[in-house]
Amino acid sequence: MTYIADASGLGGRAVSGTSRHLWATILVAYVGLLVAAAFQLPDPLIRHDDYPALFGDAEIYYIKTLTEGRWVNYLWHMRDVLLPSWANYLIYNGLWAIVLGCLAHNALGAREELWRKGAVALIAGLSAPSLLISWWFNTLIPGMAIVATFALASTVLSARTCRWLLVPFVPLALMAYTTFPFFLLAFCLTRADVRRSAKDLALTLGVFILSFALAMGSIYTLNYLFHGIFGVPMAEWRNPNPAHDLASALENLGIIGTFLSSSASLVSFHFLPLTVFQLGVFAWAIWLVGKADPWRAIYPLAGIALGMGLIFVQTIKTGIILPPRVSGFVWLYYAVLLGLFSQQMALRGGGWDRLGRNLLAFFALIYVAFSLLQHRDVTAWQGDSRAMAAQISPAPGPIYVTGTYLSLPSGEASGLQHDLAVAFRLTQLTGREVVMCGIEPAACAHLPEEVQAGAEGADYEVRNMEGASVVMLSATPIREPAENMPHGG
Repeated sequence: MTYIADASGLGGRAVSGTSRHLWATILVAYVGLLVAAAFQLPDPLIRHDDYPALFGDAEIYYIKTLTEGRWVNYLWHMRDVLLPSWANYLIYNGLWAIVLGCLAHNALGAREELWRKGAVALIAGLSAPSLLISWWFNTLIPGMAIVATFALASTVLSARTCRWLLVPFVPLALMAYTTFPFFLLAFCLTRADVRRSAKDLALTLGVFILSFALAMGSIYTLNYLFHGIFGVPMAEWRNPNPAHDLASALENLGIIGTFLSSSASLVSFHFLPLTVFQLGVFAWAIWLVGKADPWRAIYPLAGIALGMGLIFVQTIKTGIILPPRVSGFVWLYYAVLLGLFSQQMALRGGGWDRLGRNLLAFFALIYVAFSLLQHRDVTAWQGDSRAMAAQISPAPGPIYVTGTYLSLPSGEASGLQHDLAVAFRLTQLTGREVVMCGIEPAACAHLPEEVQAGAEGADYEVRNMEGASVVMLSATPIREPAENMPHGG
């Protein structure tokens, strides 16, 4: 970003003439996201607990205001206008592209080459953690809109103003998704026009911590007013093990090792050599960027340390196993450091410039390729369920499902996590009420015994009867149920 020092020393401000470069970067990011998600665009996969957002069912989502503090999302569930899943998916990715484009624009400079800013945006946006959380796109639209609004503001407002904008934005972001506040901090710590110093860094981190505390206090207060509980009790399905003494705290400390191990595997798409390679280039980037400007490297490292530190404190406090996708914010810093690394290599010229360009392009392309494969692999259930719905008669009446979703090969490929994934999906495709007999056996007691038993063999079977249709899944599971899954939506 072009930097202009103001007389009062309050920080830099963006030059309005750079908007063309900004929107070009956003467009590149959006196109890249859609190319990587090509297999998902016609009919994106929806996780079972993301369907309430698609259907606008606030009642079933309400419990998450207590156990997760998701008050912004709850209001989103109360909207009157409902769009099809593919439209929500395009909106989510459009907002995500705005975030990514603004990040690269601010960090590398408005006049930086478009390909370099686009590569940084795609590395941040197509990391494995970001890919995984995108499958809750219906629920996350309001939270991503909050982050995107902050991102756009950061391109036209001074660093000082954006720092104080954390005060209202962090509480809103936290009530949408746990790690979205860390995305906001990343914008403050990676922008190129900051007058970096120990004092500035301490002030930024201090404002963020106070804003985070305000956010937690707001959630606690809302939970007390509406649920009668001052706090955020962990849901039982998460198997919490709260620390109450030194021994239990040390026991929970071991969970962090499990989280780091699973995260290391995830971020390399379960390919160990890529993990080692990414860590090696990351260390090289820190060294080279830090050699040119120590504070330029210290700022993102401080953001990573603070974010992961807060996550680890929560882990020790509650004893719950956090999913690796919560580390998605780290990849905003990672991508920016790779972009700055490429810039430093370009200053050296010759072979160093080519190496820096090739490494940045390699990471962007390999993330696109791996994301494309991941999106392709999870669409198995989408095709299988469409074929299933096509066999169901259009007659009115409920659809009964017998057997277990754990018997579906396509369910294993797509990572179905609950019986409700089948129920909600069939409702989405048919518009009819779906009764899962495994959850509500009394509602299925009138069905013939041979139907209640489920299908024989590995394949499912659809039977259309007078006043009802029955989808008979096999009663023989081919895998174990996922751990730490909720019993309801």
